[in-house]
Amino acid sequence: MYMMVSGGYLYHTFRRSAIMKSPLKNGVNKTVRRMVKDPYSWKRRWTAERTGNKAEVESISRAYIDFLDRARTEREVVNYWVEKLREAGFRELLKVPKRKPRPGEGFFQVNRERSLMAGIAGSHELQEGFNMVATHLDAPRIDLKPLPLDGDFETGIGFMRTHYSGGIKKYHWVNIPLSLHGRVVRGDGSTIDLRIGDDDDDPVLLIPDLLPHLSKRVQDKRKISEAIKGEEMLALAGSGPIQEDTDERPPIVNELLDLLNREYGIIEEDMISSDLSLVPSWSPREIGLDRGLIGAYGHDNRVSSFCAMHSLIDIRKAKKVPIRWAMVMNFDKEEIGSEGNTGAKSQYLELAVYDLLEWKGCTGQRREMIGTLSSSFALCADVKSGMNPTFKSVQDPTNSARLGAGVTITKYTGRGGKTGANDASAEIVGSIRKLFNSEKVVWQMQETGRVDEGGGGTVAKFIATRNIDVLDIGIPILSMHSPFEVVSKMDVGMGYQAFSVFFEKFCR
Repeated sequence: MYMMVSGGYLYHTFRRSAIMKSPLKNGVNKTVRRMVKDPYSWKRRWTAERTGNKAEVESISRAYIDFLDRARTEREVVNYWVEKLREAGFRELLKVPKRKPRPGEGFFQVNRERSLMAGIAGSHELQEGFNMVATHLDAPRIDLKPLPLDGDFETGIGFMRTHYSGGIKKYHWVNIPLSLHGRVVRGDGSTIDLRIGDDDDDPVLLIPDLLPHLSKRVQDKRKISEAIKGEEMLALAGSGPIQEDTDERPPIVNELLDLLNREYGIIEEDMISSDLSLVPSWSPREIGLDRGLIGAYGHDNRVSSFCAMHSLIDIRKAKKVPIRWAMVMNFDKEEIGSEGNTGAKSQYLELAVYDLLEWKGCTGQRREMIGTLSSSFALCADVKSGMNPTFKSVQDPTNSARLGAGVTITKYTGRGGKTGANDASAEIVGSIRKLFNSEKVVWQMQETGRVDEGGGGTVAKFIATRNIDVLDIGIPILSMHSPFEVVSKMDVGMGYQAFSVFFEKFCR
């Protein structure tokens, strides 16, 4: 847009600057740049500018760090939240009294110890719709194969064979200490939960890489995606004597089986019925001399679960009653496509709504359930790619997220031509924008990257298939899907605030 100003031209840009061409003087046309106040431009804000209580942000960050340290698998996350929910007075849905719920009453329901629904009854009727945050608990990791134990005759090394889960750069996971977490179901049906490697005096496992002195021909010419291949991700599990290849199995395998049976009562066949994973052994740490960032395994997507669940629990503790019913759906298996009976593609959401309707005394008919879902609104909470200062070329700077600039609003995800995306309507985006602006929630617009660079998806498209209005929001992150991801403390605090106002005040 151009307009005449003092014999020159003033050009408005989205960076709130202007170029002024001065009149000719001695045949020279000088150009100067001036800042102008343009009330019509959108300006990115930094969370620190709008956060009055820094102590509260630090308190939330400390609680978040403790959560990450205690919960490194989906089961552990569910167990963590069940403990916190019960402490705050939430009741398991199957055990609530046989009466209609009271506004402000808290409830939860667990699905196979891998996913979790929690909520608070609102002052409006459930059939008028609920406000839901849909998120996921799983994070990329290294799973053990069903029969993982093996060994090598020539070196005497015993190892565990693995199968990575989720989209990772495999070379990130070598030469780092790994803990073994998970559950084993024994032959008699009893279970044992393992958590080996987290304490300082625990042994750890490790996937070894090739030394640079000998990698020139074998490894250095590989594509970076094949620097470490899937079948090369062998986790060191023990060392024993070197023997000739005359035995059926290397001796170290039998030694490891003996150790597992002696310490945990496990035999090799038991490992076929197990969920065992390798996760980084290190604890979360503050990053930066100013301690403004948090580095940890599992930000994707436990930061969203933490902010949503923490805000829900605090609303219940404060005895506040939300206008609409408030719910958090913590799904599993998002990193492998939301498959299975604990993922967002399952019918668990429908079952939960049926149960809530019956709790209210409704008949629980399908028409009531579909009508309730269709009147609801969901925020799909998942982390978003933050602009990396080293690799800025893959991002569109105007539509990219920055750490410390608040929660992201993402109109669509997907790849290329929005393939695999939920593309939220203008009305959906506008309603959340209005809420966040009125409640002073710092937010920023975000796309995953430049159009043809790649992309990704969330559970939003699966929520939308239930005829629910849904919008992606999240917290920006660096080093996504690595063993040590990075978020801003200020953004964690703003995520907590965003979900709090959504639960308490959003009503279209």
